[in-house]
Amino acid sequence: MEVYHNLLEGIQGKWNCIKAVNQKSERNLNIEFSLLISENLISRSGEGDEYWPSICNFELVGSIKDGYFYREDGCFLQVKSLTEDQMVIELSVRNSEGNLNINIFYFERDNE
Repeated sequence: MEVYHNLLEGIQGKWNCIKAVNQKSERNLNIEFSLLISENLISRSGEGDEYWPSICNFELVGSIKDGYFYREDGCFLQVKSLTEDQMVIELSVRNSEGNLNINIFYFERDNE
């Protein structure tokens, strides 16, 4: 298991979503997509447009140890865990009624 001293470096690359769960209902979201993450840009291919725009900028918020990022569409994401081949992201989105929806995304690195 590789430990990343620079979280931004560790999350860069292509990631395939293997599971997505709504935190409140524990309901599986049944979506398949990939994220390509660069230094300040996330692009999505596949399903999941209600959770991830096809392309968006993001930036670090606070300490790198906290793993919080702000997405340009107003969402916050936190890298909950990261290894060489796996990553877990918690995505917090406010819906139109102002309620906070939290979804957990599990990814495997695509080394191809």
